[in-house]
Formats: sequence, structure tokens, C-alpha cells
Amino acid sequence: MEKYEFDLDQEMLKDISEEFEPFSFVNELKLRNPKSITNARDDLINYGKKLALKSIEKGQERTDRIYEVMKEAIDKTGEMDFPLIPQRYIEIAYLSIQPIKRLWILSNNHEVFSYKIKDCNLYRAIEKEYGKETAQKMVCNQVCFAIIDAVFSCFSFNVGISHIATIASDGKCQFKIEKMNNS
Repeated sequence: MEKYEFDLDQEMLKDISEEFEPFSFVNELKLRNPKSITNARDDLINYGKKLALKSIEKGQERTDRIYEVMKEAIDKTGEMDFPLIPQRYIEIAYLSIQPIKRLWILSNNHEVFSYKIKDCNLYRAIEKEYGKETAQKMVCNQVCFAIIDAVFSCFSFNVGISHIATIASDGKCQFKIEKMNNS
């Protein structure tokens, strides 16, 4: 009988985590931009985009049974590629850099994908290196927007992204991704 792996490959998550460790990334930013992270927008976006692309690359190399069955169902029905396919790679990215065991999905249907993060290593790293006031400016959201944009763009989805709650004001970040018509 064939043995199936149903969970994400933990070694994959560890490899990505080592390459994109948030505290190391922010520490490098601090060395280059000691006074302010607010002028490091391009660095934040590039970090998020590279993390997303690495998550896609590694996730496609190391599939699990749940993903394989989901792909078969999508191929047969032509339904739910949005948001299920991108969701997998969003999860890989966040599970690689955040102190979480799962991504909290709030909405997952053919029009909207929404999730929240209560504890963010990137936010904490910015707070540690640049101070609480700087972290509360939520410059870290550039990374999340870049992850979302890169993943959904890779699978040719035109989406609208909303950051509807922030750790600074709400104690959690919440993102809402809406599928847009291509007309």
C-alpha cells in the first residue's frame, strides 16, 4: 500500500525559514538603514516577493496528498482554483516565518479569501530593532502585500487586497483578498 504524506513537508518549511528568518532580515535592514525602516519599502517588498516565489517553488517540488487530491478535483470540475491553489502557498510562506502552527482562515470561497495573524515575527523584529513607535506604523504590511500579490499573480488572479485589521491597533493583522473580474 502506498504511503501518503498529508501534511506540509516540515523540512521544506525549515529550509524556507532559515533563508527568510525575519529577525535576521530586519537586522540586516538596520545595518543598512540604522535610523529608519520607513525608507526601506523596496527591501520589504523584495523580501515578501522572494519569500512568496520560494514558497511556490518549494511547494511545487514537495507536494502532499491533500494538495494532489485538491488539484485533481479542480482539474475535473474547473472550480475553486481561487482561492485554494494560492492559499497553499500563502500558508507555506507564513508557516515558514511566523510562530504559528496554522494560518487562521476566516473566509475561503470563490470570491473572497481572508485570514488573520495574531503573532508576527516581522512586526516583533521591527519593534526590537527600530522601536515600538516605528513598528506601529505597520511598514511590515509591505511584506504581506508583496506575498499576496506575488502568489495570486503567479496563478494569474487579478485581486483586490485589503488590510482590514492591524496588530498595532487591533492586536492582529487581517487581510481580505477579493477576486476581481478581468473584464
